[in-house]
Amino acid sequence: MEIKEIQLVTDIENIYDDGVDVIVTLDHDFSYVIEVVTPQHLLSLMKERNQPFIEPGENYIIVEKLTPEIIEKAIKAFVEENRAYWLKLYHFAGKIDTAVFNKLQDEQTEYLKELDELDNS
Repeated sequence: MEIKEIQLVTDIENIYDDGVDVIVTLDHDFSYVIEVVTPQHLLSLMKERNQPFIEPGENYIIVEKLTPEIIEKAIKAFVEENRAYWLKLYHFAGKIDTAVFNKLQDEQTEYLKELDELDNS
């Protein structure tokens, strides 16, 4: 998979403490939206929300600072790894029906039972 376009949707106000929405269009013309943030921005969000953690469901690509070069390098890593597996996961994570995970868990449980039975025979 090749990156066709990387488009910043929001402006970067502070390269060390900010987040930016990015649209990544791959060569098959499907676009993925992901948020790229800095570690300091995550700390600022926790402080703003008065909590010592980031809530589940928040999927970010985390970079040292928000420069076009670093953003592009990070996104390339997400695209190049296993045919864009991580980019797709981050994009669709909040949209996946938990039944999919339950099915995978059931299959894993069954597989482990089979292994136990083989070990005990």
